[in-house]
Amino acid sequence: DDALYEQHPYANLEKAAVLQNARIFHDSIAVRENPRKCCLIIAKLLSLQNAGKFIGGQDATEIFFGVTKLFVSKDASLRRMVYLFIKEVYESCDKDDVIIVTSSLTKDMTCDINLYRANALRVLCRIVDSAMLGAIERYIKQAIVDKSPQVSSSALVSSL
Repeated sequence: DDALYEQHPYANLEKAAVLQNARIFHDSIAVRENPRKCCLIIAKLLSLQNAGKFIGGQDATEIFFGVTKLFVSKDASLRRMVYLFIKEVYESCDKDDVIIVTSSLTKDMTCDINLYRANALRVLCRIVDSAMLGAIERYIKQAIVDKSPQVSSSALVSSL
């Protein structure tokens, strides 16, 4: 009986089923009505990634773009999962795909919500390469002197 309770909840995930479920990211109405379901799907995708069941090729591109569509959600938990997903899987994606998400992240860095600004800054500093560094340097400098301790500390830690 104890072995049942100790099993990881995502231990028996089927990659194909999770990929099928991730198609919900392309349905804006479903995303708006059920952000919790999207959070669970992202958690499953991250679990697959951490278990070594990498998603590659066309599937990776489709999932990555599906997750970037979730930036339109106003749900704070879902937005945090989007940031986490991008930060964790950007290395397995095509670099051209990653560049596209930088516009959404820089938009979040200039919004009024400090949580979004701080998280976008962390992710952007993680995924940016040397060619794109000049484009975001101004945002980082502004964030370091920001009034919000959450934003300024994120800028300081992320820019190291």
